[in-house]
Amino acid sequence: MTLFWQQHKPELFRFLVSKTGDEEKAADLLQELFLRARAHSDHFCEMENPRAWLYRAARNLLIDEHRSAREFVELGEEPLLSDTPSDAISMLNICLPETLQALPEDERWLIEESDLNRRPQQQLAEELGISLTAFKSRLLRARKHLREVMTALCQIEADDTSPVCCHKKMM
Repeated sequence: MTLFWQQHKPELFRFLVSKTGDEEKAADLLQELFLRARAHSDHFCEMENPRAWLYRAARNLLIDEHRSAREFVELGEEPLLSDTPSDAISMLNICLPETLQALPEDERWLIEESDLNRRPQQQLAEELGISLTAFKSRLLRARKHLREVMTALCQIEADDTSPVCCHKKMM
């Protein structure tokens, strides 16, 4: 094993330097790699491809090093998110009943029963005598229409990360 190690030590060192960008760090990792190889010395020479094993062990060392080097920020006692809804969401709570009333009766019923009353969609589909797929399609169209009406009536804007980013003003 010692002869094999001496043959591959320079290329492993270059590999570790290329990945860390730091010769001292690479030397430390190379030493750790040698210790891992020594721990497997009983069957090291019997391995099908010991060079591949060394590179795999080197990559694992790099991963371990990266994980241990991550910095964690200590969080304070105060929660990051408040329990109080944002102004935009609060205004939507006021605007939602009026928006629902502006929808056609069948769309309003779908949204109220499925989303507000949380009734199972399969049960609602059976009440209507339609398939679950057809029910979901109708519900999706009703939600889309609700969004359009709410956007117009409540003057809201949506962004890419959230269904509601801001509330311009109340009607």
